[in-house]
Amino acid sequence: MKEVNIFIKLLLSLVISMTSISCTQLLVGGTASGGIILVQERSPEQAAKDIIIKTKIEEAFFSTNYDDIFSKIKVIVFEGKVLLVGTVVNESSKSSATSIVKNINGVKEIADYIVVGKESVIDYLKDARISLEFKAMLLTDKAISEVNYSSTTENRILYIIGVSQNQEELDKVLYHAANVAGVRKIINLVVDKNSPSRKTSNE
Repeated sequence: MKEVNIFIKLLLSLVISMTSISCTQLLVGGTASGGIILVQERSPEQAAKDIIIKTKIEEAFFSTNYDDIFSKIKVIVFEGKVLLVGTVVNESSKSSATSIVKNINGVKEIADYIVVGKESVIDYLKDARISLEFKAMLLTDKAISEVNYSSTTENRILYIIGVSQNQEELDKVLYHAANVAGVRKIINLVVDKNSPSRKTSNE
């Protein structure tokens, strides 16, 4: 049963990753096929740094405890801010995970949403469906620069991180999130592109 659960999770993670990649591939000379100009607010240098940070965190999780940390916690890194989302079996695993992230070079902030409890394959399937549906909504809305947002779902709570062009765009993003069937709560970690806190973090 354990092997089946892991297989299902890996398969769904792959589908979600492919969806994310397809969104980025719509950028051709800065313009999507639908006519909307997608503005990537995160610089190529910062995007590369974020990938390195995420890779180091996941490698550390893997080597520390695959079953209780690596396989349970989702990691999103955006402009040095690390979002940790997952359900672990005990406080020790939660503490170990946050301690690892604190010691990774380049991490500017940690948004810790790890909870202690139990999860099931059914819950995971619901979360995966919510994530896919939300990504699809952003991708098809020409008023949203989808490339500037990352999201994940845990226990039907939708977590959104990224940079908005303005309040109007953010309102549209949150509107879509609220209209995904099954979402019971939304955690908004998005900042405005002109936010002083963002400028400080990028210095």
